[in-house]
Amino acid sequence: MKAGFENSKLADDVISFHCPRWAELPGIALYMDQVTGYINEVFAPIAPPEQEKTLSKAMVNNYVKLRVMTPPVNKKYDRSHVAYLITICALKQVFSIPEIAQLIQTQIQHCPVQQAYDCFCEELEQAFRQVFTGTLPPKQADIGTELSLVRGSVQAYANKVYVQKTLQFISEE
Repeated sequence: MKAGFENSKLADDVISFHCPRWAELPGIALYMDQVTGYINEVFAPIAPPEQEKTLSKAMVNNYVKLRVMTPPVNKKYDRSHVAYLITICALKQVFSIPEIAQLIQTQIQHCPVQQAYDCFCEELEQAFRQVFTGTLPPKQADIGTELSLVRGSVQAYANKVYVQKTLQFISEE
């Protein structure tokens, strides 16, 4: 690998990635175009360069049809829908839709959706920092199976993004 990737803009974009917390998600219900635009914007810094969109209308409709998330109310998507979609978009990079549905259900059986989502965001950001800087966080007591599942799933995604961004850096050199 060419030297300098760790200090590149590509690596910095991922290390500084911010997954919007529950309180930061849009507080008003959004139409489909607004939801897809918002989520594509969230993932823009970490999406592979060849990927035009992280989320399309067809994908959202498919997730509703597969009952991974509830249908919109009057064609509008609320904060909980957006949280589900952000989680799905991250995890679909490494897991099947049925696996994602099971991971989400496991997590929300143990805590409210807001808490489960914020935990996911924190773990995702920590996994990116860990993978891209090569540092390990201090040992933490495992709170339970659901946390270890969240942690393992976001680390898998972080590793995939690391490989993609490294390859992109090499091809741009």
